Amino acid sequence: MSVIKSKFIFLIYFLISFFLLFEILFSEKNIFKFHHNYDLIKEYQITLINKKKEFETLENFLNNFKNSDDFKKIVIKDKLFYKEKGEKIFLYD
Repeated sequence: MSVIKSKFIFLIYFLISFFLLFEILFSEKNIFKFHHNYDLIKEYQITLINKKKEFETLENFLNNFKNSDDFKKIVIKDKLFYKEKGEKIFLYD
């Protein structure tokens, strides 16, 4: 009786283990999808860090533009091709 019972328990453990292994490897939420999602999260974190740096740069530029009159003149001259009355501009081909 003990041998039959131990074989039966072994069979149950084996089936449960096999089922769990099968679920981990071949289910919809398998280990490969987890690894792929983990890599995507890493890429998105890097992208987010880069966008935060770009945001800080643009925010710094905006604060400089709001606070400094000289900076406003330089930006307006650069972006809008503004020239003052006594200023000469050289055009290149």
